[in-house]
Formats: sequence, structure tokens, C-alpha cells
Amino acid sequence: MADVSFEALTRDHGRRAPEPTFGEVTDRVCRWLRAVDASGLERAFDEAFETVDMHFHEPPRFGALLALVEPARQASMEPNAPSADFTTLLTRLQLRLGAPLPPSLIGFWELRARSLQWRTLFDTLMSPEIFAPSAYLDGHGYGPEYRLSVARVDNSIRPVHESLDYEYVEWFDDAAEALRATAATWRNFRVGDSVMLDPTVARSLIQIASDHGEWVELVSDWCDETGESPIFRAGDDYEGYADLLGTSLPQWLGLEVDATMARLVAPDRATDVASGASLLGSA
Repeated sequence: MADVSFEALTRDHGRRAPEPTFGEVTDRVCRWLRAVDASGLERAFDEAFETVDMHFHEPPRFGALLALVEPARQASMEPNAPSADFTTLLTRLQLRLGAPLPPSLIGFWELRARSLQWRTLFDTLMSPEIFAPSAYLDGHGYGPEYRLSVARVDNSIRPVHESLDYEYVEWFDDAAEALRATAATWRNFRVGDSVMLDPTVARSLIQIASDHGEWVELVSDWCDETGESPIFRAGDDYEGYADLLGTSLPQWLGLEVDATMARLVAPDRATDVASGASLLGSA
């Protein structure tokens, strides 16, 4: 069980408000890790991670993560600097989608490509497996009409559009009007709400991450005035529903960090925290 002081320190570094930028999310993570170091709680950190069931095969060691803090923080504060290869990849993705990608999704992929330290830090601290942007383009065998709703990850094909197909269409039709998220109503929902997604957006879905029978998806056809799209968590056991996680990648990333913190110090609340509940004062 986590040390009480480690528990209090970790809770204190939970989100106080949705973070609008990757720099703010990264800064909070770095302040947390530095506070653990300054308090001499490295062993408590390592012991807590050893008990957590996440996607990595070996628990991270605190010292290795601490070494990533400063370069990751610096990278997150710098403006996007896409390489020629990334720019070419982005062009192919947007041509296949048939529309501009959400700005924060582009920024997320660009930052992961530009900074190995930033990518490693967050891959270690997050449970979901992040899909590489090239996964939507090559090797899955689906035609361009499927847009970015299919990804090939290793030897597995992930056709996320199928989650809104077949019997799901009947479930949506039978759902209460107040639970249906459509182009006209999705802005009315709040983070944490469980909704039924309009099946007509099936091929506009982009699955950005996967986590043991659950997945994180973005509805690219729905955009706010800034070009950002809503992000949802769905899964095999969600009975057709999807939980709204935010309307930008930094908002989602902050939730995932909080979910990891909750797994370390308040595992009974991890599911709620991952869907938007506050880790602060949750003792």
C-alpha cells in the first residue's frame, strides 16, 4: 500500500481545472515527480507502481522517470516544429480524412515525434497504448471511404467504426433522446457523461488509444469553433455507451495522468477519476 505521505502529495498534484495545453499538463507531472524526489519518497513511488496493473511489462523506476522531467518539460513548452516527414504524413492523413485534423491531435502527434523524452514519460505514466499516426494509412486493407476509422497496430486490425454498426444502430434508435449525442447536441454534454453516439459518425471516428478492451476515440466530424473535436472512452463492457472525456487532447491527457495517480493512491476511485472526477480531496 502506498505511503500516506506519498498519497497526500500525489492527491495534491491532481488537476484543479482542465488544462488547455500540453505544457500545463507536463508542468504538473514534472512538479509532482520533483516533489516526490524532494520529499524522499522515491521508494514509495516505486512500491506503489509495483502494485498497479497497467499495460507496461515492467514497472517504471522513479530515477529513470526523473531524468526525463526537464527535457520533457522543455519540449512541451516549445512551439511545434514538424519535420518534413511529419508534414508529409500529416498531409496524407488529412487527405484520407477529407477534412482538417483537430489542432491538438496534430500537436500531440508532433510532440511525440519530436521528443523521445516526452513520449517516454507519458507512455510510462499512462495506461492506454497510443496509436502511431501511420497506423491509419498502411497495411489494414480498408478503402479510403473508411477515412481514419481503421488502424493497424502490430498484427491487429482495429476497425473502430464497427462499434457503431450492426445492432448498435437499433440500440441508438431505442435510447432516450437525452442520451443521444449528435451533431446538434454533443455540446450539451459534460465531461463524464455517458452517451450514445450517432451511428452516422462511425467512419469519422479516430481511435487514438487502446487499453485492455477499452479505447479512446475522437469524433472528427464534430468540431467546435476552434476546430477541436470531442473525445470519448468506449469499450467492450460499455453496452454501447461512450464517456465524454474532453474536447482537446490536453484535457484527455490530464485525465489519464489523474487516473494513474488514482491507481497509485486511491484505486477504488480510478475509474471515476479517469472519467472526470476530481482526485483532490477524495480520501
